[in-house]
Amino acid sequence: MLVRVIPALVAASSLLMMLTVSSPLQAAEFTELLDAADDLDDGDPDTYNPWDFHIEPSFRFERSSAEISREAPCVPTGHPTINPASPDYNELAHDNPRLEVDSSRCDRPRIINNREMNYRSTRSTLDMTLRAGLYKDLELRLTIPYVVHSSRGLKYAEEATHAGPVNERNSSVDPSDERIRRNAEDSFGGGGGFASNLDEFQMYRFFELDSAYSTYDRRGLADPSIGIHWGPWNDSRDDTKATMLVGMDYTMPVARQELADNQAVGRGVHELQWKVAASKQFDWIEPYFGAEYILPIARSGSLYGQVDSGADGRGAGQVLRNPPQQGIFTIGTEFIPYEDPVTHQRYAIDLRFHFGYTSEGRDYSPLFDHMTNPDNECNERTLESVQPQFDDDGTLTNPGDVACAWVVQQPSNSVPATYDLSSAVENAPTREFAFEDLASIDSHGTFGGHLGFYLQPHEVFQFRAIVGLTHHQEHVLTNARTGRSLEENESVDMSDGLERNPAYNPAYDNSGDRFRVNRYNTWHLMMTTALQF
Repeated sequence: MLVRVIPALVAASSLLMMLTVSSPLQAAEFTELLDAADDLDDGDPDTYNPWDFHIEPSFRFERSSAEISREAPCVPTGHPTINPASPDYNELAHDNPRLEVDSSRCDRPRIINNREMNYRSTRSTLDMTLRAGLYKDLELRLTIPYVVHSSRGLKYAEEATHAGPVNERNSSVDPSDERIRRNAEDSFGGGGGFASNLDEFQMYRFFELDSAYSTYDRRGLADPSIGIHWGPWNDSRDDTKATMLVGMDYTMPVARQELADNQAVGRGVHELQWKVAASKQFDWIEPYFGAEYILPIARSGSLYGQVDSGADGRGAGQVLRNPPQQGIFTIGTEFIPYEDPVTHQRYAIDLRFHFGYTSEGRDYSPLFDHMTNPDNECNERTLESVQPQFDDDGTLTNPGDVACAWVVQQPSNSVPATYDLSSAVENAPTREFAFEDLASIDSHGTFGGHLGFYLQPHEVFQFRAIVGLTHHQEHVLTNARTGRSLEENESVDMSDGLERNPAYNPAYDNSGDRFRVNRYNTWHLMMTTALQF
């Protein structure tokens, strides 16, 4: 579809170029608007500009890298909690295979972070943006993005840790069968029910890892956006005032949503974005600033929203339902070494910095593809299939199956949602569980900058190239809460499922078991050509 559309747009633009040529009032790229109906009242046909129109094809490339760690309990060497001779001895803590006993890492009992995985992602996008000046400094714009290729990859962390390089010997994401067997025999070998003993089991295999990146690829049409921007003041019209821009954009969730069993790239949200910006040119420099607020609203039927809405009131304990909101503050300066208002030639260098805040919410994470993919052997599991099996000597015979037991601990992973696991083990052992959910991601800040080059050798053509870097502060990727009380000042009771969070999974949402992302950096490259009429 895109291959047929682009030649048609180019042909149309060539025809329009022969009919008329106009150019926008110059401002910093951050506050630039197309104008129309200039000098409508003076009757001079030489200065009357009835409309402006831009066709702007662009290419964007993003490359992200990060380190993913996991929380683990730590006590100093010889601490009474793990000393069998001490009255404070805690057998459950002492037998935890993920417990770190190391005075160099903790001087008191606390939670530490163990390096687990390296993350890498790339995304290449072709955008077609159409901009039209409606009247004076009022602009309408439409952007249609097509993701040529997108991938997310994970592998064992290659950097040396306190215990050496990460592999199946010390990973808590993809441990060896022998480690799984030892922990399962300790947790389930002493009798008792399967569901009640899951609290002691720690050696889950969430997905398979290797020393090389395992990647999942996506491509396709992304969600298009339409927006209207207005400039109440313009430096070029009145040099006693700064150029000001206010605008609103709406991203339409019409593209196919990204799911576990497809290669689509749509997000499944209505996204509203408001922007206010101002700039003022002083000879050869033009400083500017701006603020943006992004409000995503889940589309009906998307992965966002309530994951269990039973008629009996179950599911009301879900804490987070919506995607995260964002706020961004931008400051920068455009340096203009050459500008000719007669020929409309202009060359500029743009130095920009931005600071943002992302609220907590349910969203896609670096773990999404690996955990939800149908190729993951832990998806579409029955309660019966993940229970431990022992031979006559008490040796676990199915470590790979038991390692997948994390999937049955989240109520929303089955239909209907399963809150009472002990009852389900007895009455519905063939009930199927599949993880296809989003993550509950913690709030965090972002900051970064970019360097841009704007070249306009002719009034009908402009080329822009931008390179930038964004850093995401460390934050938790699995942060669902156990539930919430439906009665003020009362404790949460999860026994009947009314107050338990159906999106909560104790295998990785518990404090001490959560996944974190750090050293998260994204490089951006964008090249745009603008045909201006």
